[in-house]
Amino acid sequence: MSYLFQPSFARPIRARFGLRRALLGLALAVTTVAFYVYAYLATSPLPSSLRRSNITEDSKRQLVDHSINNTLVVVPVNDGMLSKAENLLCSLRRTSFDTSKILFWALDSDARITLEEKGHAAYHDPSLFSVSGDTNLRGNTKAYKKMMLERPKFFIDMLSAGLDVLMLDADTVFFQSPLLLRDPTVDAVFSTDAREFYQTYDAFKDRDRRGSKMPPVCNGIFWMKASPKTVRLWQDMLDVFGAGWRTALWRLRALLDDQRGMDVLLNDGRARLVEPFPDGITRDMVQGRYSDSSASWTSTYEMNLQSLRKQGKDRIAAHLNWNTAETTKEEGARELGLWLLDEGGNCKV
Repeated sequence: MSYLFQPSFARPIRARFGLRRALLGLALAVTTVAFYVYAYLATSPLPSSLRRSNITEDSKRQLVDHSINNTLVVVPVNDGMLSKAENLLCSLRRTSFDTSKILFWALDSDARITLEEKGHAAYHDPSLFSVSGDTNLRGNTKAYKKMMLERPKFFIDMLSAGLDVLMLDADTVFFQSPLLLRDPTVDAVFSTDAREFYQTYDAFKDRDRRGSKMPPVCNGIFWMKASPKTVRLWQDMLDVFGAGWRTALWRLRALLDDQRGMDVLLNDGRARLVEPFPDGITRDMVQGRYSDSSASWTSTYEMNLQSLRKQGKDRIAAHLNWNTAETTKEEGARELGLWLLDEGGNCKV
């Protein structure tokens, strides 16, 4: 006779595997439900209430006094970036622009004290997060990124006060007056993101872009008209930044900071590129944004600059914009001949 020997532990093993499958199925079901709930909440309209401005009446008078034809020229700077602001001021001495009209957005109290001691006008809102050091000296630090997230609040305050804003980062160098960027016939004038002038590819296919309707922009140099539309633009960005877990994935993948956020929002259908176009972008390319066609061009910085000058034009500004983890802004500016201060920090122009 033959016997089928079945170990006594076989049934407990099957029971354990059955339990595991049940738990795995339950976990999968819970994850699926959680995903759909998150997707629903994340895509539903965000609660929004317009930011209440912190501008006092005294501050508003200061802002108005420093505006030029209703345009407030703003340079944000903290204590660690003051040398770059001095370099910017030095470059502006070569132009027709009156630097006494600049309003420095002092991000920290130390910067405000230093700027006012030197006779500059400074605006400081202590409610906005900031640190005093150069948080972008060697790469973008956590503090630097947090400071960038405060920018929408500042621009909402300025635009809500009825003032147009001409924004100049402290790490910019000018060859002509920044007022050339002002154009009251449009809502905003942006500098492109300083890529197509150096490299060879289609700006509408930039790997760091966030849409197909607009080329990448730079929030380091722009002019913006005060209007409900432009205030809404910054408020929408602020709503995303402040929505916590509901927009966490979106912030991680797209709205990383104010500049990437601007790319996303300008590409959501609310904006349209109008002439005059940046060099390297043609009318055919812009029209192609709405017919799925594209174009490309080949250029180098020097070739573009020579071509620009042959047309009787010239560059307006340069932005010290590169990977600071490899080369600091001052090191790079010195190599390019864009650092205009001597060893004592005095302007050589």
